[in-house]
Amino acid sequence: MGAKILIVDDNPNVLRLLKISLTKAGKDYEIIEAENGERAFEIANKEKPDLIISDVMMPQMDGIELCWMIRENSQIPLVPFIFLTSFDDPEMEIRGFRAGADEYLSKPIDRKLLLRRVEELLARSQNVKKIEDRSEKQQGFAGDLRDLSLVEVLQMLNLNKKSGLLTVKGKVSGTIYFKEGQVWHAKSDNQEGEAAMYELVPLEEGTFQFRSQPINVQRNVHNSTMNVIMEACRIMDEARHREESDS
Repeated sequence: MGAKILIVDDNPNVLRLLKISLTKAGKDYEIIEAENGERAFEIANKEKPDLIISDVMMPQMDGIELCWMIRENSQIPLVPFIFLTSFDDPEMEIRGFRAGADEYLSKPIDRKLLLRRVEELLARSQNVKKIEDRSEKQQGFAGDLRDLSLVEVLQMLNLNKKSGLLTVKGKVSGTIYFKEGQVWHAKSDNQEGEAAMYELVPLEEGTFQFRSQPINVQRNVHNSTMNVIMEACRIMDEARHREESDS
């Protein structure tokens, strides 16, 4: 069988359409269904899916709480997570990303877009797993930012509560210290603290290297790692919109 995908929605018609779309993708996906967040959380811990697609608004446990529970209290904290929503609500989208979502798609779902994002997230998840395996064996890892973004590296270190030093080299270079999964101290060629993070995170080309080690530096990043990631993504989005407007 191909990748195992858990789909979650309290509307049986949506579940049926999602299952048909994924089945017809020709990737031999194994589809598992859940009608609410509570049931999805039970299934996720039992079946350990490779990817989760969930509605946001559901009874008993909504999608945001489900995502948070998966990230904080499950055996698969790094599983890719896609939110589906009928509402164009920027505040809800921010809450979803802060809970740890990888993607946010609006209903009615664009089938081609959904399948493309599913394939991309599954491929990136395989890269993360390879890096995790190397990290466990070697107490460190290295990679290329074209294969794995710095946001994904930060999320992996955060969710696995790693301590150590992340070195980034690109058109801007810098060092990021982690303490039990939290970004503790950051410095780039031009900035320090959170300002350095916002300079480093957007890098699309370059290399990174992480080494597990005790951390003994003064903290200069006081926001949570997830909030720093969210703010960095917001800054990146604004810059992208400006470039599109100028062109």
